[in-house]
Amino acid sequence: IFIDEIDAVGRQRGAGMGGGNDEREQTINQLLTELDGFEGNTGVIVLAATNRPDVLDSALLRPGRFDRQVTVDRPDVSGRIAILQVHSRGKQIGKDVDFDKVARRTPGFTGADLANLMNEAAILAARRGLSEISKDEIADALERLVAGPEKKGAVVSESKRRLVAYHEGGHALVGALMPEYDAVSKISIVPRGNAGGLTFFAPSEERLENGLYSRSYLENQMSVALGGRVAEELILGPDNVTTGASGDFQQVTRVARMMVEQMGFSDSLGQVAWSQSGGGSFLGAQMAQPANCSGETQDIIDKEVKSLVDRAYRRAKDLIQNNISVLHRTAEILLEKEQMDGEELQALLLEAQSEQYLKSDQPDVSIPYRPTVAPA
Repeated sequence: IFIDEIDAVGRQRGAGMGGGNDEREQTINQLLTELDGFEGNTGVIVLAATNRPDVLDSALLRPGRFDRQVTVDRPDVSGRIAILQVHSRGKQIGKDVDFDKVARRTPGFTGADLANLMNEAAILAARRGLSEISKDEIADALERLVAGPEKKGAVVSESKRRLVAYHEGGHALVGALMPEYDAVSKISIVPRGNAGGLTFFAPSEERLENGLYSRSYLENQMSVALGGRVAEELILGPDNVTTGASGDFQQVTRVARMMVEQMGFSDSLGQVAWSQSGGGSFLGAQMAQPANCSGETQDIIDKEVKSLVDRAYRRAKDLIQNNISVLHRTAEILLEKEQMDGEELQALLLEAQSEQYLKSDQPDVSIPYRPTVAPA
């Protein structure tokens, strides 16, 4: 017997505000009795699934009931290849499709995500009058799933296209020149969803699997997020920057505050967790709890957060200023073709003999650019 979404009937009893014995409590009481009552259930195996293990009644998890728990993680590369092969059955797949490459471009995808990817690719192939799914349909379907549908009817002025090209070029340039950061896989100024353009990065499989991030990686992440605003400021001038970076600022502030309050990455505050990351409503979700500290300590936290953000901004500005010619060339290509892949950006950086930072705490020290290989 398999019970899906068991949290619908197996929630913690007595959590309601009313004092009555509602139908859900009656249901779980009967379920507990059937699972492990006075009579055994020889030959019957009961399985259940949930995305909300935190809300289940503790009696459900006692020995003799659901005492063996198996966490189903997101699939790794080999798992994604196998899942893609399953969902490609019955579909005409082109010879240019390499599922190994597709799997490496979809880190963090679940089985349902991959099934949706292949279905979207099949729909695109049908719309284009093709007899088979090629790598182009899969690539376009992936962008659609990650960033939303393309706004084909949107009328974008030339000035806005130029702004978006430099903004996205700033993100990509800083990301490519930050050592040990995720490889740039694609840059696009095609409007999708609520975004005027997007820069796609390919996180390493190892980082996704172990879930560990170094201090230098988080600092690099903040600099990359600020690269768009820096590019706007350098190209358009301080008085003509736009609100396009508001989402980037929220991301940077969240990362910096997490580094100071939860991860002990502040020299002045030491290895103390000033706020806690509580369990969220779903598996893998977390919600930061308010900081439990004095007003004086909170002032220090705010100063440390601002210091991290300011330093990330300076690093991004140094990189873009020292490689401004690459930024101009990147924007030109984007305005001409609307998108470019990571290999094109790597070629520009190698041609310009660009330099990247050697250490996050010594932005004046640099080494020759070494391209990071992105999943093809």
